[in-house]
Amino acid sequence: MSDTLDHDARETLYVTDAELIRRMGVPEKIARAALHAFDRDIGKGFPQKQALWGNRRYWPAVKAFLDRTNGLRVSVSTSQGKRQCRPNLMGRSIRIG
Repeated sequence: MSDTLDHDARETLYVTDAELIRRMGVPEKIARAALHAFDRDIGKGFPQKQALWGNRRYWPAVKAFLDRTNGLRVSVSTSQGKRQCRPNLMGRSIRIG
């Protein structure tokens, strides 16, 4: 019996390092070295493994970290009511609507 339920991997919130590497599409040797460095220096802000969840990382937090450190910024202004913003790779948000 598997230690996980049958599920769509795209919906998995807590991922092993192997799944994280697969989702990132980075060569395994490079990714494992980077993960090891992030685990040694928790001050960088990379999501740590959670013992409660089988030493897996929370994928939405990993994705947010990668987005943030690669210049993708998303902000939503609510001062004038609900507005949608879409991310802009130049580090700015573009207001829609």
